[in-house]
Amino acid sequence: WGDGEDDTLTAPSYSPSPSLSPHRPGGVGKTTIARADFETIRCRFEVTCFLADVRENCEKKDITHMQKQLLDQMKIISNAVYNKYDGRTIIQNSLRLKKVLLVLDDVNHEKQLESLAGEQDWFGPGSRIMITTRDLEVLKEQDAHETYQVQWLLESKSLNLFCLKA
Repeated sequence: WGDGEDDTLTAPSYSPSPSLSPHRPGGVGKTTIARADFETIRCRFEVTCFLADVRENCEKKDITHMQKQLLDQMKIISNAVYNKYDGRTIIQNSLRLKKVLLVLDDVNHEKQLESLAGEQDWFGPGSRIMITTRDLEVLKEQDAHETYQVQWLLESKSLNLFCLKA
């Protein structure tokens, strides 16, 4: 791994369990890291959800689409989500007693976090929320427990990784 000052992996956590939140410009592998962590630990949770491309989906559609997708992935009926306020209420009421693993990938606005992950009491004990973002400012209002740094790969290591995956 290379070195870099602004290569931050931030971990806001809404629960006693720390969460992981990669922060870096696009293309550095935040989603890949979050997906690998998600797949590794998902068996420890009652319900899980990996919401990919939150930024892009919110630009194309609205936040209620993402709320419905979150509920659908967690096998919770989402028919009653008519607006973001309904979505917030249903997410909170449905998940507050469950141990949840939720990944919000590529978040670019604090309001997305408010509508999808709200407050710590939305989720049961031991829940973990992981957020990837290009903008660390998005996480300022959240109760971040841990921050990590993602480092750029050195050229030789990135070439090796490319060859392994190509």
